[in-house]
Amino acid sequence: MTSLKHLLWTFLAVFLLGSASMASIGAGGFPAQSGSPAGLVIPPGFDKVTSIYGAQLFRKNYQNGTPDFVQVADLSLGAEIKLLHGPIKEKRPGEGAYGGDDPRLLSRSLQQYWKDFSSSYANPFCVVNGQFFYMPESPTRLPFPLKVSGEIISDGFGKDQFPGQKLMLELWPGRADIRPLTKEALYNSTAPDIVAGLAEEARKAIDKYVGRTFVGLVDKDGDRQLETVLIFTTRTARQKDAASVLRDFGAQKVMMLDGGGSTQMICLDKNYISSERLIPQALAVQGGVPSNPFKAEISSAQVAASEQAPQAPPTPGEPPPAETAQEELTQGAPVQDAPATSEIVQNELPAGEVVPSSLAPSELSASEPAQPLYELGDVLWVPAMMLPAMAFILLVVIRMRFS
Repeated sequence: MTSLKHLLWTFLAVFLLGSASMASIGAGGFPAQSGSPAGLVIPPGFDKVTSIYGAQLFRKNYQNGTPDFVQVADLSLGAEIKLLHGPIKEKRPGEGAYGGDDPRLLSRSLQQYWKDFSSSYANPFCVVNGQFFYMPESPTRLPFPLKVSGEIISDGFGKDQFPGQKLMLELWPGRADIRPLTKEALYNSTAPDIVAGLAEEARKAIDKYVGRTFVGLVDKDGDRQLETVLIFTTRTARQKDAASVLRDFGAQKVMMLDGGGSTQMICLDKNYISSERLIPQALAVQGGVPSNPFKAEISSAQVAASEQAPQAPPTPGEPPPAETAQEELTQGAPVQDAPATSEIVQNELPAGEVVPSSLAPSELSASEPAQPLYELGDVLWVPAMMLPAMAFILLVVIRMRFS
């Protein structure tokens, strides 16, 4: 009888542990937000707009401003970040900052990048603008390196630009990293794909409310691998605002990409942030392939068809958002020991233009479509919530039986 009693108590302990584990599963397959100092968190005010397996798009609306968008790409679920660029017009071998190429690239519209990307990959999700470039030239050049599919496309020409503030985003299957950019780091990296950018404190109209594109990395599951890539995009923000939003999502590392008038984003064939500016380089997010039987498979076309709510128009009587300006390079070639504030500049907003630094979020449009996917957490949360009650009943029965 004593052995049976011990067996039942052991079963109860295992049952309670299982209940706690299942209850920690949240919607979207991510761990519960509470009790974890590191990991993905969805900040208040951000709502999911659309998703495919391994990738999600969140939006936060403001009553008197433009929305913030954050893409979440989980590389551990098979999502990928693809680095796209325009055709190479002239390779210019040996002219790069580190002795490699400094090619001239043709610029393209983001719509063309989306069209080519969506026709070439099975699960296309979004495309956004990418690296800085030198506007006075066409075809143009990149100031910082770009590596695609194991090949260094460009060394860039900005070796002496922004000393100590250049970073590179390294991408491997299933993980990513952001590290300081040096010749040794670039050429010794095992990452097949690399795009370079700037630290958040680099002076790129740092306190102006202009278009911003930032990337951030999250160790979602605490395994010391940065497997979740965040892409922040908005029409109007300061640099510290963009970085702060990514850190609110749990980002441990952040990097600034091009902004201003180049800022633009298309997801599932829908323009969320549009611009007529042609760009030489873009980032694309591809979803993973579902392997979980609880995941409802849905095509990109179906998700796009379900998206009906347009981007919210400005409030009546309110001035439209200020037109943003492309961040440009002032010199066609690097200048030795040039000061950090003179290399890449961005046109400022019109004098007197003021955007509130703190805006209260507003609710999404009532026409926002229902979520297109059923997640594993969506299926399990009901039985998970019932498990503690079942465990309590079982405990009462055991105590009555052996009392």
